Amino acid sequence: MTDAEDARKEQAASAREEELARFLHDPSPNVVRALLGNRSLSEDDVLVLATRKNLPPDILETMAKNKRWIESYPVRVALVKNPKTPLSVSLSLARYIRLFDLAELTRSHYLPPVLRRKLEAIIIEKIPSMALGIKKSLAKIASGDVLLKLLLDGYPEVVKLSLDNPSLIEAHLYKVISRPTATPTTIRAIAVHPNWSNRYLVKLALIRNNHTPLALLVRFLKILKIIDLRELYMDPALSVTVKPFVHRELRERGEQPGAVLAETVYEPDEEDEKIMDRFKSAPEHSE
Repeated sequence: MTDAEDARKEQAASAREEELARFLHDPSPNVVRALLGNRSLSEDDVLVLATRKNLPPDILETMAKNKRWIESYPVRVALVKNPKTPLSVSLSLARYIRLFDLAELTRSHYLPPVLRRKLEAIIIEKIPSMALGIKKSLAKIASGDVLLKLLLDGYPEVVKLSLDNPSLIEAHLYKVISRPTATPTTIRAIAVHPNWSNRYLVKLALIRNNHTPLALLVRFLKILKIIDLRELYMDPALSVTVKPFVHRELRERGEQPGAVLAETVYEPDEEDEKIMDRFKSAPEHSE
């Protein structure tokens, strides 16, 4: 520690309220540690420190363990939002963060993916006991696995709001359609949605789902590639109700449904035989 840094450390520890501001952004962790021991430090001052992303994790953990500061809700949120806060500390504080603030945190790409998944799990844990109005509000701002859970629950109003949520991505929707627990309400809502029902992979997944309305399913078949139609027709899991329509679509495109391509068998030529003979007659090397 330099003499200048040591002097700032002493000043930070004993500075009066009006002098604290000049130490809040000090680059030295030692000065900040000394500052945290200053009894003149206010909640607003600690909030500034909690948002700093260039502080060592141990300093942020010290703030979280100080009863004087952690009773402040803004400080709790700031610490969980700070990517430098240790994971164990963030998770312990997350239990005391309000639902919609948690939902906002799950969308922060500054936070480690493991923390975002843990925060999503906390929200998902609360969903079964939520009032319908709260679920509807959550559906507008949620992301990731939280949206999947809301869609799988199948409440029509919640499903509609979830499908309109800009955070919903095709990969998540594909998972919903593929889940056997997806309700008919959810599947039908996806099948008629003006955006999602136009996605090729979504249509392909909907065709495989028994809850997709037959009239829409037949319409989806019209846009499928031949290779996908063939795969559908040969799929033993495909509903017997759907198979005749796939058969008809293939016939209309000049295909022979059910025809199995002959398996190509490799026959070695004369040169290959010579190579194999030389390999067989080669002496083995003992170690």
